[in-house]
Amino acid sequence: MKIVFDSKIFYHQKFGGPSRYFFNLFENLNLINESAYIVSPTYSNNYLKNSQFKKNILGINVPKIKFSNIIFTEIDKFASKLIIKKIKPQILHTTDYFESKTDTNSPLVVTVHDLIHEIFFTEFAKEKDYRPKKRILNLADHIICVSENTKKDLIKFYDIDEKKITVIYHGNSFSNIKSSFNIESTTKLNFKYFLYIGSRKRYKNFFSLIDAFSENRQIYNEYKIVCVGGGKLLNSETKRLKEKNIDLNKIIIFPNNDDNLLYNLYKNASALIYPSSYEGFGMPVVEAMGLGCPVICSNSSSLPEVYGNAALSFSPNSKNELSKAIEKIVFDQDFRKKIIEFGFIQSKKFSWEKCAKETLSVYKKLI
Repeated sequence: MKIVFDSKIFYHQKFGGPSRYFFNLFENLNLINESAYIVSPTYSNNYLKNSQFKKNILGINVPKIKFSNIIFTEIDKFASKLIIKKIKPQILHTTDYFESKTDTNSPLVVTVHDLIHEIFFTEFAKEKDYRPKKRILNLADHIICVSENTKKDLIKFYDIDEKKITVIYHGNSFSNIKSSFNIESTTKLNFKYFLYIGSRKRYKNFFSLIDAFSENRQIYNEYKIVCVGGGKLLNSETKRLKEKNIDLNKIIIFPNNDDNLLYNLYKNASALIYPSSYEGFGMPVVEAMGLGCPVICSNSSSLPEVYGNAALSFSPNSKNELSKAIEKIVFDQDFRKKIIEFGFIQSKKFSWEKCAKETLSVYKKLI
């Protein structure tokens, strides 16, 4: 089967969730002898640069420069249509970021990762009925959601026929890694820390974590918080931390994300703390569980689907619950070991091979 992934995310995301999703799907479909192609005329993405199926990536690696987003987005729109028309794929698979269908008779599959823009519309638009995915979803022949919760939200906001939707979970990006990483190759952390991954904005509840972390002075004195991704600490964040009397040396920032760094931080963290009030899936939770990193996680949106019984959960609105969860992981070592064991078991439910095979079943039904 000839499958084309048409996605502009490979220019915008070096390591982001949708970027990782499409790359792993692409690689695993080729591993089971399907002909999958990525059409991304211009990209700035570390996964694509290192792909074992480079000949099936139709595009060139370009640097990120000022105003390049606008320039390369326009180039991609034009060039993608020409390339796809020449390939004549049996399936076209894209993200909900696109608003139009390439000129082809191929069935269109669209993956929806979350409904963040719709739920938190005030952060993206003034209109309460902001529906940025409406056009592409109307064009789609089938829609894949990455969790049952995302499916529920999609039906709520877009009134999509349930028969048009299939839920297929992400895989675990570290599930096939043996031991090719070395903590010395990235950085050596000679202190105890909790791991935080992703943006620190708004619904991610980063400052709720800060409040809970500083609640117990023994834990505050002995531990630090290591943040990966989300960029450098903003002046407004620094000001807020100082207002809370937080020693800035307690917050370690790795502004950019990469798998080598993540692997080592998961392996050595006292716990991953994931306080977000909304996620379409929550990939760091699966990755942490698979690498023996205990998980303290919000009990909202899709997250309980992902961690099952393998995390210490709390309400994202309760600083007290999070503080007690942190204390439980730190002071109850028997419980910590049990959570780690449950995590290994739970993480095995998520694999990219399984994701690829289930996605292939969707393609076959469409053609």
